[in-house]
Amino acid sequence: MTEADLRDIGGVAASARIIRLVLSVGAAFFVVTGLLLLVLPSAFAGWIGFESTDAVDWCLRMLGAALIGLAGQMWLVRRAGNHPVLGAGAVMIVAGGLMTILTVTLPGEWTLVRWALLGVGLVFVLVYAVLLVLARRT
Repeated sequence: MTEADLRDIGGVAASARIIRLVLSVGAAFFVVTGLLLLVLPSAFAGWIGFESTDAVDWCLRMLGAALIGLAGQMWLVRRAGNHPVLGAGAVMIVAGGLMTILTVTLPGEWTLVRWALLGVGLVFVLVYAVLLVLARRT
């Protein structure tokens, strides 16, 4: 990629436009994951290599509710101005980074779903980070 190419995709407006798309995709992913956590907590626990108990199921349902709420906020903020959208990208780096760290430190076996969640989390965090760096280029 040349310097001119980077200049074309850099800047606040271009980065905010792409972050809006990433927020939309992330919101859809969180809604699906949140619904699965609410409806099938025991199955989800097994999918990520975690042993299901009543307490674990309750915690996973609570996480599902939080993810649905976060998805709603992501969906709504994508329609905001450029700078609030960039701010939402920064918040998602923190939230996504913490979820990624927790995925790594989760006790239990490493399953395909757990690896997939780790990969998706890392990709989202990296995309937000790159876009925020590009936003600073003018």
